[in-house]
Parts: sequence; C-alpha cells; structure tokens
Amino acid sequence: MSSELPELGADPAEDVIAAMARFGRVLLQVDDEHLELETPCDGWNVQALISHVVLGDASVPLLFTGNPLPSTIAIDTSILGPNPVATWRGTALAAIEAWRAEGAMDQVVQHPVGERPGHVFARFRLVDVLGHTWDLAHTIGVDAEIPDELAEAALDFLFPMLDELAESMVFGSPVTPPPDSSAAVRFLALIGRNANQGFSIP
Repeated sequence: MSSELPELGADPAEDVIAAMARFGRVLLQVDDEHLELETPCDGWNVQALISHVVLGDASVPLLFTGNPLPSTIAIDTSILGPNPVATWRGTALAAIEAWRAEGAMDQVVQHPVGERPGHVFARFRLVDVLGHTWDLAHTIGVDAEIPDELAEAALDFLFPMLDELAESMVFGSPVTPPPDSSAAVRFLALIGRNANQGFSIP
C-alpha cells in the first residue's frame, strides 16, 4: 500500500479504507521485540492482535463472494509468516479491491451477526480497525492516528446499538471521557479504552 493516507471518503468504503491505512502506519512501527507484549484486548498479545486484523481483512472478499464465516474465528498467529507487514498488506489490498467493487455497499452479505448490506459490514470493520489501531499504538508506545471524522462515523454507527454493545462482550465496558473530549476520545471511551493514558490522539 502507498505510504500516503487516503482522503476521508464520503462513504463507508472510503472510511474503512482510510482506517486501514492508519492501522498500517502503526503496524510499520512494530518490531519483533513488540510481538509478545500484552495489548488492551484481554488475552491478546501484539502478534494475536495483528492476526485478528489480518483475518478480518481476509474476510472481506470472502463475504462479498458469498462465503459465509463462522460466528467465531480462532486466532492463528502462524498466518503472519516471517513478515507480518507483508502479510497484512496483501490481505488489506484484497479487502480494498472488494470494498471498492461496484455495488459492494448495497450488496447483502452473510455476516456472522446475520445478513447485512455492505455499508453496514464496512462500519463494523471501521469500528474494529479503529479500536485496534489505538490498541496497537498504545501497546508499542506511539501515537494513534484517529481523525475525528472517522471517529464520528464510528460513533454514529454504534450509538443505536448501545444495549447490544454492552451485552456483546466484544469490547470493554465503556469509560467516562473527560468533558469536551474529541470524537476520537469519545469513541475509544465507548469501547472501553482510556485514550488519555500514555499519549495523545491528533
């Protein structure tokens, strides 16, 4: 992928692609010494977190070609091979091609939570990638890159599902953000992350 970050798009596909690029920027700063560090995701070290994101990206073309996924997917760190960045780049490029395919945002896919149009699937991936971008950055001690525009899109998607979110156990329990927090901090607080611990968010 190019080192240039995409412009924030006017549609869910471009938003999730922009989030993926920001994850990649953080991933490029991961060294071998970071791989065993524990992340904010319970039971996941850095290697497992990267594997989760890679598997998520790999699911995108599968769902758009009619291949349903199991409700849970085991994390297998061996999929990263000797070069996690190269592995991520390959799955990310395939996902981007699928996101940008004509009609993808209206296509109904068999998501693990049920049949959903592509634009909803893209929002699920936006939330996941943004959250794990912060998790990875926080763990290795670098700044996250979560623009407020992407955080606002994630918040708008999550707010109607607050009750389901609380019951899902997918994220941590929400924390209370400081008054007048940015959209990025409010998004992270909603998924149980304290964005004011350790570093800033642009």
